[in-house]
Amino acid sequence: MAKSISKKNNFILERLMINKLPIFFLIIFSFHLSALAPEELKPSKATLSMEQGDMEVWLERKEGDTWEMGSKVDGGRIFNREEFSVFKLKNDSLIPIEHRIKMKILFKKIRASARFNWQDNKLDFKEGKNGGSIKLEEGTLGPATAQLKMRLDLRSMDINNLPDEIIYKVYFRGEIKERTYLLKGFEKTKTPLGVFDTLRVERQFLPEEEREQIYWFAPDLDFSIVRILNNDGRKSDLLLKSIEFGD
Repeated sequence: MAKSISKKNNFILERLMINKLPIFFLIIFSFHLSALAPEELKPSKATLSMEQGDMEVWLERKEGDTWEMGSKVDGGRIFNREEFSVFKLKNDSLIPIEHRIKMKILFKKIRASARFNWQDNKLDFKEGKNGGSIKLEEGTLGPATAQLKMRLDLRSMDINNLPDEIIYKVYFRGEIKERTYLLKGFEKTKTPLGVFDTLRVERQFLPEEEREQIYWFAPDLDFSIVRILNNDGRKSDLLLKSIEFGD
């Protein structure tokens, strides 16, 4: 029987960028987490390799247990993208506060945001000119925090007795849905930083969705993500190119 973690826990370029880039930011969670305690993150900066050019990403502590992570791609006149996410980290609980993204693809501008009001259990969001509010469910993660939560969970487990799947509730584009990640075992993964023994994790999709997302976590790098592969008819591959850590 599969073991699982509780549920608590106008053209081709435009289509390519909108559909694929949201997952690119997830690599920011490959940043190092201190082995001393789950809540201790180290500020980090990294460069990621991707077909559209290099992406600069960062993670920094703002105040107390509040953190901000962000990413930026400067593609000149053709494409620009910035994403920011603010969250609190308390022990093994990751609490999203705000998420913002803006993109410019030629003459088209795209903006989206989400605010997590935990006191009133309400999530306010905007998607372009549209917006609204939905009920905020306990344990909901933001668009870019599921992979960080997974790392926190994996690093606290027995590496020789990992579950078969991990399930999270994640907000994305006006809805909160469950996402299931399947743990598929260990394999070697080649990156610009070298070859690592990694845990392969696949996001589960319905057969009719004809899509795949695969993540490779490196235990030797404190379960950092060293590679993300996305395929929804157009294949993209994201690899960690360089990284440095602050105090």
